[in-house]
Amino acid sequence: MESLWSKSVSLKKHNTLKDDIAVNTVVIGGGIAGLLIAYRLKEKGIKAIVIEAETICSGQTKNTTAKITSQHGVIYSKILSYYGENAAKEYARENEKAISDYEKLIKHNDIPCDFEQKKAVLYSVNNAEIIEKEADAAEKAGIECYVTNKTELPFSVKSALVFENQAQFHPLKFLSEIADDLEIYENTKAICVKNNTVITDKGNIKAENIVFACHFPFVNFPGLYFLKLNQERSYVVSAKQTKSLSGMYIDAEDGLSLRSYQNNILVGGGAHRTGKADRDNAFKFLERNAKMYFPEFIAENDWSAQDCISLDGIPYIGRLVSADSNVFVATGFNKWGMTSAMVSANMISDMICGNNAYENSIFSPSRFCVFASSKTIFQNAAETITGFSKYLCCAKLTASDIKCGTAGIIHYNGKKCGAYRCKGGTLYIVSLKCPHLKCFLNWNNTTKTWDCPCHGSRYDYKGNLLDNPAQKNSILIAKI
Repeated sequence: MESLWSKSVSLKKHNTLKDDIAVNTVVIGGGIAGLLIAYRLKEKGIKAIVIEAETICSGQTKNTTAKITSQHGVIYSKILSYYGENAAKEYARENEKAISDYEKLIKHNDIPCDFEQKKAVLYSVNNAEIIEKEADAAEKAGIECYVTNKTELPFSVKSALVFENQAQFHPLKFLSEIADDLEIYENTKAICVKNNTVITDKGNIKAENIVFACHFPFVNFPGLYFLKLNQERSYVVSAKQTKSLSGMYIDAEDGLSLRSYQNNILVGGGAHRTGKADRDNAFKFLERNAKMYFPEFIAENDWSAQDCISLDGIPYIGRLVSADSNVFVATGFNKWGMTSAMVSANMISDMICGNNAYENSIFSPSRFCVFASSKTIFQNAAETITGFSKYLCCAKLTASDIKCGTAGIIHYNGKKCGAYRCKGGTLYIVSLKCPHLKCFLNWNNTTKTWDCPCHGSRYDYKGNLLDNPAQKNSILIAKI
């Protein structure tokens, strides 16, 4: 399982931290948000370093669909309803600026990353009303857009909302150039933060400013991000096609995503809450759907991504908690990481430089609207309760019931455990208690992983940690 982007670019390796150091700003996380934040700070004369637990862009960044757009599904009608017109205008303004900033940065530095202007299209095959409502809200927010029922898609739509002058690119080609100008330490894992110091497994970093750009902030207190975020898994398949799309498309209701890259078409979707997979194989589901519209479609690449979802659908960008905090966060990008990363870089770099214009922003992590958030809070709480209560259920399988290539929940030495038998016949038995907050892990057969439905941590079948907020591996109980 490797993305189209990863297959075509090898990023340069960076050193590991070897000593205790002091800097103005340390950015935790070497994905697109972390790299852009450090880049913007360097432009403004601020010394910043990036630390990454593995290698840069090894997490969600390499698995994006790489749409650079202010068209984020059905978002403007939600913001208008919950926060008002000024908030919707700010959201639109910052995301439109992000598109322009990408273009300027790429042209100024002559970065060969296949940047292309494209229209972004939100469509519905059944519901014209949802499109018209979003169009009205987007226009009030200041977006130039229009509604049509004619598209280039190989199926008819009831209605479609078109944003012009959006863009797409190859994210790793772009970041390979950006990273060259930065001080980066790979294979340097942040353990905790104490008194303006980031404690890592390789040394301590004393910093005037600390930025969490590590997808899901791994600190539970303060901030309570484990209550303010959940995570969703989604999937992409790509194949070479003779037909190319002149736009980037997403379904307003089921989230089916389509875009072209050179002679490839990317089809994305199948999203579900992490730990709650509802299909045996999401890649086959997507390929079947793609064949309905592109009969010659045979998937050559498949990959999956994980996105942090905020309570109200708006990213958390700014100070981690209080107004005088020197700790910042960029998370909850809600599947729109490209523009959200640039918005984060612009806002956080300005705040570190003393610009207070964003202190009461719609992106502020301290915002709260009961009407926008209550439904999601209850859903998150219900998942957590379910996650704990599953320990009370009995496992009905034994080790001998687990066939090659399958997984199940078994009793082993008097404990409920997760078991997966690889194709070679070896059985891997792991603890089903997520090390983060002890929720019950579920199996995802598409990715062959044990996933936490409470907060989204993921582990391979050997118990190795793949996605945070957990900081530790799950326990490998036995290998037989």
